[in-house]
Amino acid sequence: MQVAIEQDESIIHQQICLLPQEIEKLYEAAQMGASSALSSLRNFLGTQAEIHLNCLSFMTLPILLDRIRMFYPEHVAFHLRFSGEICGEIYTFFQEKDALALIQQMMGAKRNKNNKSFNRVEISVLTELVNILSNCFWRSLTEKAAINWWFTPPARVSDLQRVLNYSAKVYNLDHLLVHYEYLIESLEIRVQLIMLPTKSTMKKLLTKLTPAPFAETE
Repeated sequence: MQVAIEQDESIIHQQICLLPQEIEKLYEAAQMGASSALSSLRNFLGTQAEIHLNCLSFMTLPILLDRIRMFYPEHVAFHLRFSGEICGEIYTFFQEKDALALIQQMMGAKRNKNNKSFNRVEISVLTELVNILSNCFWRSLTEKAAINWWFTPPARVSDLQRVLNYSAKVYNLDHLLVHYEYLIESLEIRVQLIMLPTKSTMKKLLTKLTPAPFAETE
């Protein structure tokens, strides 16, 4: 299990406590989502692809923005908003070259490398892939935490960094964002899923994931 917690000076004086059992349950839920996506993903990609949770990390928004600038300057991103018992936003993105590889795999045709923009059909294909992963993530977290929540259909965002900064200003977000990296091994493609929880969301979610056995008793 690969887990990382990355902080910067913006929250150095904040009291942040992530218990090992809470992290483990969150990891298990995300991995279960990847496992349940296998059948749909294989049918969609037309290959015996394997997908698993490669890493779970907790980080601040400035660190995430730095990572995007350094490793994902050219990317394709999608946005979902979730609400119910827990609230916040989810952003799913991958490198542009990986998006092109996925399109070729799913559509079974070589793409003109000189064409830098994605057409409506290609965006529709990528959106459906994000939809498959998101639905499986939703189902696994719902089962593990017994929560009632739902989210909007995925919509493409053209400027991920700008939208993330805007979300941080509009919503009262938690100190740490939750970052899941999924790996489609046979295609060597990494899919990034970022969960931006509101202040009360993470506490409520972690409490639901780790009930009675880990509760303190007097």
